[in-house]
Amino acid sequence: MDLTKAPLSLNSVISGEQIANELKVLLGEKIILTFKARTDGSNLRKMITNILSKNVSIVADEKSYKILPLKGKGIPRLLAVLADTYIVTSGKSYNLQVWNRIPNSSSPLVIYTNGDFITAKDIRLILVKIDMNNFTIDSIITMSPQYIKEHFGEFGKPTIKSQLLISAIERDKIIKNGGVFFNSDSIRMSKHTNKQYIKPHYKSDDPPTNDMLLSLDVIKEIVAEKLIGKKLEDSDTKTKGQTLERIVIDLLGYSSNSKLVGGYPDIPNQLLEVKVQDTQTVDLGKYSPQYEEPTDYSNFTTFDVRYLIAFTNPKSHIIEGLILSNGEALGQTFTYVSDKSYKCQRSIPMDFFEKYSGKSLFNP
Repeated sequence: MDLTKAPLSLNSVISGEQIANELKVLLGEKIILTFKARTDGSNLRKMITNILSKNVSIVADEKSYKILPLKGKGIPRLLAVLADTYIVTSGKSYNLQVWNRIPNSSSPLVIYTNGDFITAKDIRLILVKIDMNNFTIDSIITMSPQYIKEHFGEFGKPTIKSQLLISAIERDKIIKNGGVFFNSDSIRMSKHTNKQYIKPHYKSDDPPTNDMLLSLDVIKEIVAEKLIGKKLEDSDTKTKGQTLERIVIDLLGYSSNSKLVGGYPDIPNQLLEVKVQDTQTVDLGKYSPQYEEPTDYSNFTTFDVRYLIAFTNPKSHIIEGLILSNGEALGQTFTYVSDKSYKCQRSIPMDFFEKYSGKSLFNP
């Protein structure tokens, strides 16, 4: 069975305990090391695939799901069993490196046509400790990202400049279907928003308050639908964005002396980020809802921040359509891309593996 395909469903995937139990047969097995990371990693993966593929009778039809990351970056090699494999050799600690995904995050990797998702935190990590005296498999520890976080700390990650890819096909579809792609507020945010319009008595750059946060449904009615057809000046993307931001502030009813603060989000009092799309990608900068991160405001995260992304015609500069959505939902429809590959790292003491010598365990 081809384990690079998506599982039939999340419920059909073998459990971490099953993985650990099936891999017991590899304990004590000889392994040839070339000390070339890619070659050794590939050889180990083949050994594990041969065992685990016996437990997968069917995978999903390729038409029933979509790989979300561009070029498949961050997708585990053993997708059908939601796992990646790693070789642990020698030293005082093992530096676990996970490429192009933040392991303990809700960032979506795969979406099924029925709306289900596989996220980064669903992927189990199979760490195989090698006895370097006789080149045999000494222990196999399968762990969830949450277990690693709780026992060894958060994964370290670099600053990632993220972009949101909105293809011409997706853009045209939104424009033809009325011009507004809409997702309502996150569950956490919806508990703090007003469902009726209230004229602001704060400035747009003031921190958000429960009595002034308008729901996305209200913002859609008083702002989004009125933006369609408006023309922005012929200028660079940054200037267009500032012009759009000023228009949105006026439509929300803020006083004309409200300042453009240039922070995150653009309109703090509404936790609203405003963007213009005049190329295929939208630059999200340092803060991205691809990963859930805290903001400067209360208990709200990047998943709760609302995004208004306007599509401008490259010739007429008229707004032809837009996206209005909570941050979390953006990645469920559109694709995030980063300017370069990155890795998340977590150091694990070698004695952790040594105390489980001769065993194959899940989250021990």
